[in-house]
Amino acid sequence: MYCLNYRSLMPNLLDTKNKSLSILVVCTGNLCRSPMAEIILREKIRQQKLNISVSSAGTIKMKGKTTPDEKALQALLSQGYCLAVSQVRQITQQDFIDYDLIYAMDKTNLADLIDLCPLSCRSKLGLFLSYAPTKEKEVPDPYQRNMKVFHQTAALIEAGAQALIEYWGKNGVATSHNAITNQESMA
Repeated sequence: MYCLNYRSLMPNLLDTKNKSLSILVVCTGNLCRSPMAEIILREKIRQQKLNISVSSAGTIKMKGKTTPDEKALQALLSQGYCLAVSQVRQITQQDFIDYDLIYAMDKTNLADLIDLCPLSCRSKLGLFLSYAPTKEKEVPDPYQRNMKVFHQTAALIEAGAQALIEYWGKNGVATSHNAITNQESMA
């Protein structure tokens, strides 16, 4: 069992200045929070013309599930987001190597990532809401809850995404005008 100081687990941006950046957002099953974060981040990245690709994954494979939760997608569609998102998937060992920064939706997800992650890649891990100006530092799982909860989740993710965009901007990360915002850029 780990005794973690979650405040000290903020991804290291030193190696990401002046280059394209790849982000992976992770929740439990890649059904609700991480696909929502992928969609919201992708739109904010596009608007800011940042050179960042974003994708999502889950810490576990959800049996029989291949697409994000319908309520998660409905909540974002009602707010005008484009719903281009890939099929749900579980994080792989290669993801820890391929992605520059990996953000967990909650502390349990982060602990799971720490357990799975090679020691040499742990500096890439952090909580999605680490820089958000909210009292919450975790995005609660809305799975199998009502639409109101999904809308609240979307609002919290929007705050986190905006805080990340601002943080990256202040640190001169991926500020090229050649934005990379689609899943295919990782292929």
